[in-house]
Parts: sequence; C-alpha cells; structure tokens
Amino acid sequence: MNRELLREEALRYGATAAVFIKAPSISVEDELVEMCRAPGCTGYGKSANCPPHVMGPREAKSFIAGFEEALFFKLDVEPVLLFSDERFRIFELIFRIAAGLEIKARSSGFKKARALAAGSCKPVFCNDEPCDVLSGSGECRHPSLARPSMEALGINVFKLAHGVGWPIHRMTKVSNPGEISSAMVAGILLFSI
Repeated sequence: MNRELLREEALRYGATAAVFIKAPSISVEDELVEMCRAPGCTGYGKSANCPPHVMGPREAKSFIAGFEEALFFKLDVEPVLLFSDERFRIFELIFRIAAGLEIKARSSGFKKARALAAGSCKPVFCNDEPCDVLSGSGECRHPSLARPSMEALGINVFKLAHGVGWPIHRMTKVSNPGEISSAMVAGILLFSI
C-alpha cells in the first residue's frame, strides 16, 4: 500500500487532518507521564493501557526507535464538547480511527504498524466497570480498540502539533471552554516502510 493511502484512510475514518512525520522526531518526556498521576488524571492506574501499567518513557523511546515514520492525525472539536459528557464519544472516535488505521496498515504490508490514541480507554469503553485485565478476571473487553494513549507513553503531543502547524491549547478541568478558540484530540500510527 502506498503510504499516502494511509492518510486518505485516516480522513475517511473521520480525522480532520493527518500528516506524516519521521518517527525519530517524536519527543518522549518522563515528566509527561508524571502528569497522569492523580489528581492529574482520574484514570491513572485504572486501566491496563494507562500508567503505571504501560511501558515507561525509556521503553517508549526504544519502542518508537523501531519505526521509521508516523501518521499523526487529529479530530478538531468544539472546546465545550471536551467539558461535556460528549467527550467520551469524541475519544471513542479517536480510538476507532487509530484501530482502523492499524488494521489497514498491517493488512497492507506494514506488518509492525502500531497506533496510539488519546486519553484513557477506561471511561470510553468500560466506564464504571473495573478493567478485566487488571482485576485478573479475564481479557480486555475491547482488545481491538483499547490501546495506550500517546500521553501515557510520555509523547509530547503539544510539540508534535506545533511541529506540523496545528494550533493546540492547554485545557485543564478548571479551564473556561468559552475562552479557548479551538480544541483537538489526536492519535498516531507508527510504521516502517
């Protein structure tokens, strides 16, 4: 498969934009994972795809070094939506885009392709249920969709967005969505030619 077709697939799956970057340019930072710790993220430690249960930044750097390229994709959304219950629908879409791209890439010859999403899979797919993987009661309920987020591995999404010219704004629980001009959620597909 021509790599350009992967970009077209991202758009077909619902991404607002998608651009290729070189995998070695992806910045992984230890302190970003620390921001996941409570009270930063209420999902910390509650999913097999969240810290501290996923690879740390050192392993993530080595993992990313095994890839040549990446397709960085985003979904532009109204800031107010990320402060509402609709945010879970938005995050589900970014997980579905990531999963679809990974499947398409692997079936098209990029055998090692691996996609990462945004945010924790726990509130998106399992809501109030415990993570079956962590509780020891079974396998993941959504193995084809659930995956770590870029932030969980320490990937600096702000640097990636700035590097490709996408506006990105820091949003916290106390942000006023009316004062934020735009918002996005993003994912990434790592692959080698």
